[in-house]
Amino acid sequence: MGGRRKVAAVLEVLGVYLAGQLVMVLLARAMNLKLSNPLTHLTATASNTELVRASGQLTKLLAAQYLGWFLLIVPIGWWYRRTGLREYGLTRAGAPLGRLLVLGLATALVAFWPTRLLEIVNTLKPLGETAPWRQAMFDMSWRRWEFWLFMAAGSYVMPPIVEELFYRGYCQRRLAEDLGQGTAIAMVASLFVFSHSQYLMANAYNLGMIVALLIGALGLGLVFAYTKSLIPSMAAHALINIPAAGVWQWIVAGIMVIGAVCFARTALGVATKVFKGTVAAPALLLAILAAGYAVAANRFELMSVVAVAAVVVALVLEASERRARRAAMPRSEPGG
Repeated sequence: MGGRRKVAAVLEVLGVYLAGQLVMVLLARAMNLKLSNPLTHLTATASNTELVRASGQLTKLLAAQYLGWFLLIVPIGWWYRRTGLREYGLTRAGAPLGRLLVLGLATALVAFWPTRLLEIVNTLKPLGETAPWRQAMFDMSWRRWEFWLFMAAGSYVMPPIVEELFYRGYCQRRLAEDLGQGTAIAMVASLFVFSHSQYLMANAYNLGMIVALLIGALGLGLVFAYTKSLIPSMAAHALINIPAAGVWQWIVAGIMVIGAVCFARTALGVATKVFKGTVAAPALLLAILAAGYAVAANRFELMSVVAVAAVVVALVLEASERRARRAAMPRSEPGG
């Protein structure tokens, strides 16, 4: 029965990952909602008005995407008797808010300094092309509030909240129930990183960014497993998503390296504790599976069918496992 539960957990998470986006598309069509991705036509010469408009479009798109996911997650969670925001990590878990925020800062320093150093290296010696919309953001003027509004919508305010709620609050927590924390962290980190299709370009910069982001995503998973709260991972995610350029890029990178050295021993202790008992081979295989699935998800029409089938099979497996458990329970004697 244990194997059945593990398969059900993997299929459920991978299925919801894409089936939730299908729900979003179908809802948008039913409600005649026009959802457009402003990143596809973003240029370095975007005017202030265009950036404000793009901020609204991006906010609407992300909200619809995550609504689609949670329209599946909430009823499935209710079926598991998982109710309330606390079950998805929206809690302080008995810890002071200040301590959780410090842990978030420490996570940003320890887990994400490689991404900052890579950005500096790429500035000094370009390592390869990036996605056109990312290059446009680097090239446009940052000295206007419209730019920072756009980045709030697409980088350092909304994404850290909704992405942590989905990837860590739902995916990692669900997988950890049947696979253990270490395996869940590895699999979700891989799914999270390879979901960022802007880095799926064959050059040194994007390869380096994937490796650096995998380290960062493992850090986000570790701090969530350690605290049982999304506050630290949301804080870390938000901090690392704040853009920096010029002299500020160097200052931030320097602070991060110093902080990483200061917190390295504590981070190693947390990692040792959380990953204790994790079998490396299955965790690595599931991480590779998640990466391949995220890449294949770009073929949305075909993979949507696979995703719906995965959710259905997962629920059937869970239902059959429940029946088997009930059948195995000792029956009480009459009058006992």
